[in-house]
Amino acid sequence: MNNEFLQEFLKIINRYNNLDKKVRPYGTDELLYPSEIHVIDGIGTSKDMTTTKLATKLGITKGGISQITSKLIKKNLISKEDGNGLNEVYLILTDKGMTAYQAHIKLHEPMVNKVNSLFEKMDESSKNSILNLINEISSELSRLEELE
Repeated sequence: MNNEFLQEFLKIINRYNNLDKKVRPYGTDELLYPSEIHVIDGIGTSKDMTTTKLATKLGITKGGISQITSKLIKKNLISKEDGNGLNEVYLILTDKGMTAYQAHIKLHEPMVNKVNSLFEKMDESSKNSILNLINEISSELSRLEELE
């Protein structure tokens, strides 16, 4: 197999990085970077989302989430709401944010359906092997991040 798998995986990462630089309107008057729409997506997929939960979910630092959420508040895509606990603040999508969230889901729907369809055809052993491989790659990327 040589490095063929790794080379193909790196191509995927590079293509994603190129997409990560493009802004889109997502059905609103605001152009959003992928990092912004992914924060919106993270908020939209969960209730009671806090900065800490969102950072964990997306694998981003709390500081990074705070920077992005500040921009999204200024763009009127999200708001903050006091929670039940001390210092607990929930991130909420505004109507404009919900529009962007739904447009993002629609954009990814064909790819999600395709991947899910392929995954459903696999036996459990193959699924587990792929998930283990992805987790190992993620762990290695985390290790490399710590070296920088």
